[in-house]
Amino acid sequence: MESRILSFLNMDFDVFMIGTCIVMAVLLIALFFLLLDYLRLRKRYMEFMTGESGKSLEYTIYKRFREIDELKAGQKDNDDQIAIIYEKVRKCYSKIGIHRYDAFNVENSVSGGNMSFVLTLLNDANDGFILNTIHNRAGCHVYMKEVTNGECSIALAEEEKISLEKALHYGEKVSAVE
Repeated sequence: MESRILSFLNMDFDVFMIGTCIVMAVLLIALFFLLLDYLRLRKRYMEFMTGESGKSLEYTIYKRFREIDELKAGQKDNDDQIAIIYEKVRKCYSKIGIHRYDAFNVENSVSGGNMSFVLTLLNDANDGFILNTIHNRAGCHVYMKEVTNGECSIALAEEEKISLEKALHYGEKVSAVE
C-alpha cells in the first residue's frame, strides 16, 4: 500500500522513516539540553528563595521593609533637628565688618597710628551691633550702637558706616569699600 503523501513527496517509505528518526533524535537532544537548563534554573531559584542560612526570601524582604521604616522615622527626626539648628544659626552673628583707622589722623604720632577700629556683627536678618574702639595715649574708649534691619537709629561716623557696609556685603564677591 502506497501512501499518497509519499508519492507526492516522491519518496520511498524507508527514506521517510530514516528522516523521521533523525528529526526525532535531534528533538530528543534538544529536549535533553532544555532539561539541563531547567534544572540549573530551578537550582538557582531555590537558592534565591532560601537565602542565607536557610532564611526565606519573605523574611529577608520583611526585614528590609522594617529597616526602611526605621530609616524614615530617623530621617524625620534628623529633619526636625536640622530645622532647629538652622533657626539657631540664622540668629547667630554671621556677617562681619571690621575697619581699622587712626582716630586722630596724626602722622608720626606717639599713639601708634591705626590702633582704633570699628567692628560690626550682624545676623541673617541684618540685626546686630557696631562696636567702635577709639585708642589714644590715655586709654581706650569703647562705644556700641545697635543695628536693626541693617540700619542704626543713631548717627554713624564715617568709619562706622564703612564697617557696616562691609558687614552688609559680607561674603559677596564684590570687595568692600576700604
